[in-house]
Amino acid sequence: MHPQYLIIGQGIAGTLLSYALWKQGRSFIVIDEPHALPKASLVAGAVINPVNVNRWTMVASHQYYISAALKTYSSMEETLGMALMEAMPMLVFHKDETKRRLYNEQQLLLPAYIQQPAGADVTLAQHFFSNKYGMGKVNRVWKIHAAQLLSAWSHFLKSKGLLIQEHFNIAECRLSAQGIQYKAIGAEKIIFCEGAAAINNPFFTTLPFTKNRGEALLLSVPGLPATYIYHYGIRLVPAGEGLFWCGSNYRWQFNNLLPDENWRMQTEATLRQWLSLPFEVVDHVVAERPTTEGQQFLTGTHPAIPSVAIFNGLGTKGFSCGPALAQTLCKQLTDPDHAAASTAIPLSRWIK
Repeated sequence: MHPQYLIIGQGIAGTLLSYALWKQGRSFIVIDEPHALPKASLVAGAVINPVNVNRWTMVASHQYYISAALKTYSSMEETLGMALMEAMPMLVFHKDETKRRLYNEQQLLLPAYIQQPAGADVTLAQHFFSNKYGMGKVNRVWKIHAAQLLSAWSHFLKSKGLLIQEHFNIAECRLSAQGIQYKAIGAEKIIFCEGAAAINNPFFTTLPFTKNRGEALLLSVPGLPATYIYHYGIRLVPAGEGLFWCGSNYRWQFNNLLPDENWRMQTEATLRQWLSLPFEVVDHVVAERPTTEGQQFLTGTHPAIPSVAIFNGLGTKGFSCGPALAQTLCKQLTDPDHAAASTAIPLSRWIK
């Protein structure tokens, strides 16, 4: 096989990059290990939200990223013939009087995004939640159906003969004058979209990766309307079939990927304080995230090895920022002379 590009990993980064290349008619092969540890993409809440609700300010470059994300997911819906995103409001419950005052101040400055809850919102909140400081409303945010997206794209790639499901052994990867050789595959370029595993990639030993694990609960909350996202420090995101994703926590010091029972008990205690409905924990999921110091995106071609590239460091922003970054990287890969704008810091900062 002689594709132009060999993509390692089919989390959200590998999915978005391979889709961008497919739309351009480029040839590629994706290698993804089917029974690897849980993908961080599947532990994420996968919400596209233009507002930082901790400070009630707009997320940096939100118009650029959200516009690209909505266009990409809409295009993928057409390609795959299924719904992959859903717009809905988010109700944000204030934890104290300071948060409420800040919201009231910022709501006057950002009326297009931050709104006073309508009467129906207030009635719903009073019926299903307990909170004495009231709430704010972000209208609107988008929920991406992460599991369906990754699974559907995997099936699509397999149907086209573009996916190899096996462990990728980097020791068998050889550089050549024509590009790279991996087993029987000769490609012009290899792009590593391997998530947290990139911290051990010998091509990128100087990049500022930081170990980070996250976890979330999957809850059954009978009776809670799935037409909203709910936020109270923790977040409840509709996950289909009457279930809600609840999370998440972040930990930078850890020795394993076992569920944190203390965090689970603390989260359940918060839920009992906040929710007026009974709930049941259906699952407790953990994964290691591909994060960096300062939450910087790592995307581009290796400064010293033109046939090697990386798409990583998306962290919790993979579903919102990933589409724009994938399109930029696609342009850089397919046209080396194209000076595509990017918010990612050049890899030459860390690789000499």
